[in-house]
Amino acid sequence: MVEVYKLVQKHLDGAKSGNVTLDQIKIFSTCIGHGVGTIDFSEKVLEINECEFEQMLSTGNEYLKRKLGNLSKYFEIEIFPEHAVQLLPEMIECPFKKILSDLKAGYLVLRKDFQNT
Repeated sequence: MVEVYKLVQKHLDGAKSGNVTLDQIKIFSTCIGHGVGTIDFSEKVLEINECEFEQMLSTGNEYLKRKLGNLSKYFEIEIFPEHAVQLLPEMIECPFKKILSDLKAGYLVLRKDFQNT
């Protein structure tokens, strides 16, 4: 099972820098957990079964296979809006594609769930 978490901005300094990259770094550094792989201010938005996840990998281009395929190596990956733009053209029609298409700010985290595999 693959769990998809989306950043939920509950508390963030309201000052905007005007620089998208700087704002992304600020969001990421404010919302990251305590160095144990846990992300604060996030909610689970989707669970993807292994078969559907493997189907996404098998039908995607090289970038999709490398980016999402890293989940089997690292057990947790982040997807930022700039990654979503590259993943969308090759993504099969599925609930995860809708979540990716709605990602305009913040980021997603995909986690391998070993307890419900």
